[in-house]
Amino acid sequence: MRLVGKTEIDFLGNRGIAAAVSGALILASIASIVLHGGLRYGIDFSGGSQVIVLFAERPDLDLLRATLAAEGIEDLTIQEFVAQPGREEVLIRTPLTDADDAGLLGEIYSALRVFDSTQAGAGQELDFNTVSREVVSSRLLELNPLEFDIVVDLDDARAEYDRVADLGLGARDRVGLLSSWDAVEATDIDPRILSWMKDTFYFGGHAVVGQDFVGPQVGGELRLQTAYVMFWALLGLLAYITYRFEFRFGVGAVAALVHDVVIAVGAFSIANREFNLPVVAAFLTIIGYSLNDTVVVFDRIRENGQTQRRMPLADRINLSINQTLSRTVLTSGTTLMVVLSLFFYGGPVINNFAFALLVGVIVGTYSSIFVASPVYFELAKRALAKKK
Repeated sequence: MRLVGKTEIDFLGNRGIAAAVSGALILASIASIVLHGGLRYGIDFSGGSQVIVLFAERPDLDLLRATLAAEGIEDLTIQEFVAQPGREEVLIRTPLTDADDAGLLGEIYSALRVFDSTQAGAGQELDFNTVSREVVSSRLLELNPLEFDIVVDLDDARAEYDRVADLGLGARDRVGLLSSWDAVEATDIDPRILSWMKDTFYFGGHAVVGQDFVGPQVGGELRLQTAYVMFWALLGLLAYITYRFEFRFGVGAVAALVHDVVIAVGAFSIANREFNLPVVAAFLTIIGYSLNDTVVVFDRIRENGQTQRRMPLADRINLSINQTLSRTVLTSGTTLMVVLSLFFYGGPVINNFAFALLVGVIVGTYSSIFVASPVYFELAKRALAKKK
């Protein structure tokens, strides 16, 4: 299948313009990183805590920030996002502090109490929006509203109360945060248990749905390991391309890969996006994708070197790129559509990952044509000049 007909574009003739564009992008990337004082590392690399809180109603972020500050939590970052329609979620990031993880989470829980939409009634001691399955099941077993013979039927009682806890909390989890018992009443929970639930639980206005903590030593080790991974990946690819083709091809391929990674990292700095472990995984994906595109072009250059020996080197490289252009447009175009879908509809969890892939697909396709091939051309031209 060919999306692009026969072309005769002089790609190498425009290598000077491409070099200027690449140089400008690399300089902009480096300048942005320097001006920002480095990348905005996520807690994977910098260390710290991250808590995701689901609210019943959209919270006042200024009030939330002031409330957390009053608890002694400073230099925090609060980000509002919608993971699913109708769910009001806030991401709270805090840098490393002297307090341990449990102490910090306790301070956050304490500060969030002002966002409870309803006050507990008499006897209502637990928030149904935050209570765990184990607590519900154990309290049911202790109360035994279904009047099991605990001595004889202990296993049956536990199984039934576990099932009831799953039903009740499953109804909660489908909604996100409950403000009434309607969703729970729609299940087949025994009325005696429902009566106990209504007397025991109230509905709070928030729930912590995710939390993470990374210490400083772990973050530093991850940064170092990431650098090692990138270095050995590029070195291994240089060795592979040298074995598969020749050293000049390997240098061209690695130059294109370094070009792609530097610009992708710069894009994260310019956009002030968080750099974390999923992004590193995206960069490794970018390396593989860009390399695959480059190998296809190099393979055609080698084939044409055997069938078009009298053709000048520049014309042979241009011919090879033009011959593989339809394939490049097809693969890059379809990949780009998938990545765009992930970027716009994948949600905040994978948004940075999708952004890295989005930049990588575009820059990787460009570098296969305008970086890898020109670098190979310059090295091959110098080798030919030395032979003469």
